Amino acid sequence: MTAQKKIVIWLFLFGLNGLLLEQNVLAVLPDVSPELIPVNVNRWESFTDLKNVVSVSPDRISNIAYCASGGGLFIVDLSSGAILKKYTNLDGLININLTAVYVDSYNRAWIGASDGSICIMDYAAGTWKYIYDIKNSGENNKIINSFIQYGQNIFVSTGYGIQKISVLNYTFIDAPYYQLGTLNSKTKVNSLAILDDVLYAATASGIAYAGLINVNLNNPASWANYIHSPMAANVKTAESFDGKVFFGSESGFIYYDKAGWISYPNGNVSSASIKSIKSAGTRLYFIASSKIYSAPKENLSDITQYYIDGSYNTITTDINLNPIIGVSENGILLNRSGNFSTVYPNCPFRNVFDFLSIGTDGVLWSAGGQSDAGFYRFDGNVWDTYTNATYPDIGGSNLFRKIYSTGGVIWALGFGGGPVRLQNGVIKNFNTTNSNLPGSVGYPTYCTPFGGAVDNNGIFWCSFFSSNNSSSLYAHTGDSLWTPFANPGIILNASLQQIAIDNYSTKWIVSNQNPGGVYFFNENGTIGNPADDVYGFYNTGEMTVDAVNFIMVDRNNEIWIATNNGVFIISNPLAAIQNPNNKPTPQKMGIISGNLKVPFTENCRTITVDILNQKWIGTESNGVFHLSEDGSTLIEQFNTSNSPLLSNQINSIAVNGITGKAYFGTTFGLSAVQTDAVNPVEEFDKIICSPNPYLVPSPVNLKIDGLVEGSAIKIISLSGEIIAEFNSPGGRIATWNGQDKKGRQVSSGIYIIVAFNKDGSKVGKGKLAVIKK
Repeated sequence: MTAQKKIVIWLFLFGLNGLLLEQNVLAVLPDVSPELIPVNVNRWESFTDLKNVVSVSPDRISNIAYCASGGGLFIVDLSSGAILKKYTNLDGLININLTAVYVDSYNRAWIGASDGSICIMDYAAGTWKYIYDIKNSGENNKIINSFIQYGQNIFVSTGYGIQKISVLNYTFIDAPYYQLGTLNSKTKVNSLAILDDVLYAATASGIAYAGLINVNLNNPASWANYIHSPMAANVKTAESFDGKVFFGSESGFIYYDKAGWISYPNGNVSSASIKSIKSAGTRLYFIASSKIYSAPKENLSDITQYYIDGSYNTITTDINLNPIIGVSENGILLNRSGNFSTVYPNCPFRNVFDFLSIGTDGVLWSAGGQSDAGFYRFDGNVWDTYTNATYPDIGGSNLFRKIYSTGGVIWALGFGGGPVRLQNGVIKNFNTTNSNLPGSVGYPTYCTPFGGAVDNNGIFWCSFFSSNNSSSLYAHTGDSLWTPFANPGIILNASLQQIAIDNYSTKWIVSNQNPGGVYFFNENGTIGNPADDVYGFYNTGEMTVDAVNFIMVDRNNEIWIATNNGVFIISNPLAAIQNPNNKPTPQKMGIISGNLKVPFTENCRTITVDILNQKWIGTESNGVFHLSEDGSTLIEQFNTSNSPLLSNQINSIAVNGITGKAYFGTTFGLSAVQTDAVNPVEEFDKIICSPNPYLVPSPVNLKIDGLVEGSAIKIISLSGEIIAEFNSPGGRIATWNGQDKKGRQVSSGIYIIVAFNKDGSKVGKGKLAVIKK
């Protein structure tokens, strides 16, 4: 009997034919290499702000538009306003900080980014091409500012001049055009226009123009210049219209009619800041400061405001000559049958994720960390934003640096506006006018909470960056009542920041100045009696570091301190409270490399722990380190070179115990990767193995899902022999490498997976088919 027939019989007899149909089909195919099986070990997601649209280009055939933003690209059906597709670094883009988009004569979208990368997408065919030459060049300013097609070539305006690229084979034609007449070499070019075989360039230093027929554009003498006010600097946009070329700068609006340079014939806009110009049939549209105008070619002075004032970035028109406006942080503005509306995908409000917190319900909360960002909520599908424009009850500040989800209560800390509590659908802001919370030194109403945590009794503790009453630590002990704790002499003028609370209810608080280090405090269970308070301090010199950035209590009640020079661990925090004058010395974490333990010296910005007590460290410039429980073993490292991580600077990390997703907050968006750190189940139901059948040897481990906490696992053959046995890491998922007790690859066959809880009172079972290559 052939191996293929045996496999099919096994699947039929043991009821495995319903498990992972695609992998079963692959399993019965001859000579299938494990490397060819599409197993996605680390499933990534990217969440970015797509609302700040900086460039728009309509499709040449259908009524859709490509919208480039600081968080990626999205495509809109202009008839319905529906979002057809979103693109980030996981969907084809090299870089998500997009700066330009242009649809060529072949109906392909050329997409430029701030790093010089160019992606060419054929939406209908679903294909991508990439140009890395500018990105990989040695130029200082590689930004792509605009594209324009002339014949079978694309001219690209960049931060250092102009490039010419073939639309047929994507090769570069000529060297870069660095010297545009008398302008400084490598002057930034913002926009391009073409009229009657002449190329016009709007640059940071004025206007340059040159013929396109039988002309050497690498020769500076081929270029003429116009560098008179208001076009002497910061010329932002250029557009040809009605036999003229129009230019807009930060300080004015002119046009060139081949006979001379003429100020725009309307005093209301001739000296305005012009952001974008677009011709549409017989009308000219342009953005002047906060207004959108249009004018007929017969009477340019007769300007008409189009829609209301706003913050607009760019303007273009669709195939029917209807304007499409890219709006700052509000998507695109469309006029459909006289009804104006803004359109953008559901996405995070901003790209900055200053602090992350995940509650027991699995909902992700993030503090925006910007003056207008507020804070965000993500349930796994939909993003919601809390700012005082939409939720006035959050108070007078939209700058939130920290947020905590605990016990069904959300605490968002508004820097300047005070703490905000969300509970049972009710929002309550605490500030200096409705509570006894402190203001800042010199600013009595400016309330600056910076760190928070809930103790074992459910009391919320809050630290303050600045306090005008010498109390920088407060406990929330009533609806509007906060109990202050006077700063002892060791932190009299300290700026207290992030807090962690251990199992003994000791508060461990980052102090970043006056002095810098870690303050620890325990009220001994008597909030109203300061006489028995215990406290102490670890200064930065004791750890030989410059700054403490973050602090955390792990699942073993150890204190982990992230600094600018690695991580330090206090294994016995109780000893610090028992004798603050002889407190335990923090031990520097090291990673085992070869047979040596090497000190970990990264500048660590944040650290968190997952359900398996494994550590996740976010660094200043080297991405994420995923470490073993004790920190001695590097499990994996993620950075922008080896993963879709959006940035190597990590501001915050949170791991969702319900889904197993680890989230990494950056200033360029939020990245997420699927992990095995999933909360264990309460009771065994069914043990599920994947992939099933399991091909050995395999580049991936078998995943065993459905475990209770602390499961012991046995792999048993049909004859009853125990092939392998091991313990789970502690969560819902364990893995197996397909080897027996002696380290040999197991034989093809059917195996029973049996899992027990710690005392053997609960048992779970599953089945597995193994195919040995």
